[in-house]
Amino acid sequence: MCITGYRKKLFGVALDAADDPWSLQLKQAWIAADTSQFDSLTACPDPYEAVVAGMADILAEHGIEPAGRVEIPTWLQPKPSPDDLPRVTVENMSRFFDSGELLGITERVKTFVTERVLPEIPIMLGVDHAATAGVVSALTETQSPNDLAVIVLDQHFDAISLSARLDRLSRISPESTAGAPVGYSESFCCGNFWAHLMNNGTILPENLVFIGTGDYPREEYRGDTDDYVKTYLDFERRGCRFFPLERFGGDYREALAAFLRDSVRAPRVYVSLDIDVGSYNGTYAARYMDRPGLDREQILGVARAIVDECRKGTFTIA
Repeated sequence: MCITGYRKKLFGVALDAADDPWSLQLKQAWIAADTSQFDSLTACPDPYEAVVAGMADILAEHGIEPAGRVEIPTWLQPKPSPDDLPRVTVENMSRFFDSGELLGITERVKTFVTERVLPEIPIMLGVDHAATAGVVSALTETQSPNDLAVIVLDQHFDAISLSARLDRLSRISPESTAGAPVGYSESFCCGNFWAHLMNNGTILPENLVFIGTGDYPREEYRGDTDDYVKTYLDFERRGCRFFPLERFGGDYREALAAFLRDSVRAPRVYVSLDIDVGSYNGTYAARYMDRPGLDREQILGVARAIVDECRKGTFTIA
């Protein structure tokens, strides 16, 4: 069973909490820009507004109903207002992460999905991947965690503390840490939110399926004893499944189909796409683009594989 004949609701979460200098410079540049010179698409405040304004006919054709946006403070959005300039700093963003307020925003997302989207199929347009925690929390609250799997297309395995990730990067490739996220290592953020959801029982490790991960430890590194590799492999032992980026070489289709059949063990599936899975090849607009990812045809190939398994009755879309 697929979603063609089912009601779907599209909603926006314009959360762009980032404390790395490059992201903040983009925000500051927007504040300083003369937006009166921009076309209507460029002037849209966030992805949700751009899609609703520019793709109304397509949304209607596919039975996708716009459901509005989760309220996010303007200084945390991708295009802050001029009054927000004093708050758009590394120090202020770091304080935000350390305060735990990001977790509160994901609770706001959960409430929005529960009250304004479900039981229709949720389609979120966001910026910060951590907002997905709110959607998954809403879905598993209405059904058992045993019954929901999440297929994640992402360049990164977002269950690793920033301290472990940056420590490994600084040793393997010191130059690659320039402009990397700065935030507090143990704070809830876009880089570790899956660990939070697994550790509090919201989602079971065996129901998390990751596709296109470019940071999966290659065989020659699997004996390393640093926290990064140990954490990665520990989550794999707990049940997380991975179809890494390197497996997309050559004809990957049969292997991917077999992987999905073997890995998805729950009857319902939520699909989460972080656009950095296509860095440099499928997209040039992701926040963290540290290596080339999947190209457009490969991303569509993953979508087709999911649809094929859905039609075969392997699972349904949540």
